[in-house]
Parts: sequence; C-alpha cells; structure tokens
Amino acid sequence: MPFCVKDWSCLHTADNPTEIGFVRGLLEAEDIETRVRSMELWAAAVEIYFAEGARPSVWVRDADLDRARKVLAQADRRGSAPDWICSGCGERLEGQFTACWRCGRAGSADD
Repeated sequence: MPFCVKDWSCLHTADNPTEIGFVRGLLEAEDIETRVRSMELWAAAVEIYFAEGARPSVWVRDADLDRARKVLAQADRRGSAPDWICSGCGERLEGQFTACWRCGRAGSADD
C-alpha cells in the first residue's frame, strides 16, 4: 500500500541506507512510528540519487515531530561525549557508547 504523506512530516534525509536505519532505530526505540521514502532509488544512477526528492528520508507523524527532533538532538549530543573507561572490566570506550560492549555495564558519571 502506498505511503500517504498527509499528517506526516519529513524529519531527516540521509546520504545512505545505513544512516536511515540508524535514525529509524533511534526513533522506534522511543515508540515513534516512522516511514521511509525513496529507499528504492538508492540503487539508481548517481544523477537520479542526488535529484530533489530522490534521497532516502525518514518521516514521522506530525504529532510526533517535536519529540522526534529532540530524540535526534540527544543522539547528536551523545556522540560528542568524552571517551570513558568501564569500571566493570577496564575497557576503553568511545563517548557515544552508554554501555560497555564487553561486559554490558552501563556507563556512569564515575567512569
């Protein structure tokens, strides 16, 4: 069934499918319903891809737009945090990670 854009807004236009998946995952983790447009054009010729409206985009309901923008803004801030050392296992982690990949312990202000 085709996607009708009535009551939906384009939140983010991406450069590649991986970026679309990341943004969509952030939003859906916060129970924000999403729709993706123009993914099928990713495989098309470069001239078409860079045409207006041809790049993949994530859409959210108008009622969720402000909350969705806040979720993306928080994700941007998390990426600029300093690196930290896990107090559970001593693993060095980049600032965007909120939990240790090795032992699963959540980062804290003490790390």
